[in-house]
Amino acid sequence: MQEKEIKYEYRKNLPHIYPIGAKFFVTFCLKNSLPTEILEYCKFEREQKIAALQKLGDREKIYAEHKIYFAKIDDYLDSSTQNWILQQLEIAKIVVNKIHQFDHSLYDLIAYCVMSNHVHLVFNMDLQIEKILHNESLTTKNYIQVERIMQRIKGGSSYEINKFLGTQGTTNWQAESYDHYIRNDKELQNIISYTLQNPVKAGLVQNWQDWKFSYVNENYL
Repeated sequence: MQEKEIKYEYRKNLPHIYPIGAKFFVTFCLKNSLPTEILEYCKFEREQKIAALQKLGDREKIYAEHKIYFAKIDDYLDSSTQNWILQQLEIAKIVVNKIHQFDHSLYDLIAYCVMSNHVHLVFNMDLQIEKILHNESLTTKNYIQVERIMQRIKGGSSYEINKFLGTQGTTNWQAESYDHYIRNDKELQNIISYTLQNPVKAGLVQNWQDWKFSYVNENYL
C-alpha cells in the first residue's frame, strides 16, 4: 500500500475531525434506517442554527448544536418499529465479533451497544501511537484512521451478514458514520453512560446489563 499523509479533518455530509490517538464515539446505522427527508430536515435545521452561532463566534454553542442534531437522529432510530436484521441474534453476534476483532490491534475497546438498526461504539486509538517509532512519520501505512477502521468493521460485518443471509452484494450499512472525538474524561463517562443506557432509554430493558449486546471495559466502570 502506498503511504499517504494522514487526514485530520474532512467533510462529507457531516464534519469529521480526527485528532491522532484520541478516544472516539462512533454511531453507524443500517442502510435505509434514516429516510432522506428526515436527514435533510435535521441537517437544514442544524446548519441554519450553526450559521447564526458562527457569526457570534460561540464555539461551545456550535458544539452543543452538533450534539442536539445527533440526539434527534438517535431518537428517531430508537423509535423505529420496523423489523431490522440486527434484531436477529446471529447477525448481532456477527457485528459484535467484528468489533472485538480489532480490539488491542487498531484500538482499545471501551464500550458498545448494538441496537435494532444502529450501533454505538466507543474506543481509544492511543495504542497505535505506542507502536510507532520515535523517528517515524505518521502515514496511512503505520496509522489506521477512524474512517478506515469503520470501513473494516462495516465492510467485514456486511460480508459475513450477506454470507449468513445468502444476500451477496447487498450493502447493509449507511455509507457515512457519525463520529465524534472525546475531549475529556467527563465527556467520556457521559458517552459511556449514553451508550449503555440506549436500550433503557428506548424502553427495551430496565437495566443496561440485561441487554445482550452491550459491553463496557471494566476499567471504565
